[in-house]
Amino acid sequence: MQHPAQSDAVTVVRPMRPDDLPEVLRLQAAAYAMAGFAPESAAVFLDRIAVAPAYCLVAQARGHRLLGYLVSHPWHGDEPPKLDAVLRRLPACPALWYLHDCAIDEVARGLGIAGALYDCALATAQRGGLRKGALVAVAGAASYWQRRGYRAEPHRAQPLTGYGPGACYMSRALHGAA
Repeated sequence: MQHPAQSDAVTVVRPMRPDDLPEVLRLQAAAYAMAGFAPESAAVFLDRIAVAPAYCLVAQARGHRLLGYLVSHPWHGDEPPKLDAVLRRLPACPALWYLHDCAIDEVARGLGIAGALYDCALATAQRGGLRKGALVAVAGAASYWQRRGYRAEPHRAQPLTGYGPGACYMSRALHGAA
């Protein structure tokens, strides 16, 4: 039997738009249903699209179905933004690229969609002169991000309040291959 997503192959990775939100929220709800924390609101996605449009991407299949999304933005310091927080603007002197969220439709897992989204956003961060990447791995995703060169920073002073059990702050240098 053919994998459901194979007949609906990805045709484009493109910037996320406000009209993508119903599909993005569907993907988010499915990805984090058992994660132990509340999902982000539509206002957060709209905020990130407004302040960092080149860093917020979707993978769209033929027929306009979204197979995944990645939300990221320039940031400062080593503390992640609070969950469900609207930024309104980016920091004046960003020090790093913060990968806020990435979710892939269950039918498209294993097809390289997360990697394609990541690589596009990484290239934008590198072109923008950002030298460090950071994220909070949730729901057991740390091993995926380790394969992408991220390492846990267990020495952090602040707890990752609201990110669910087992959340792990990770970072990596952005120079070189991902």
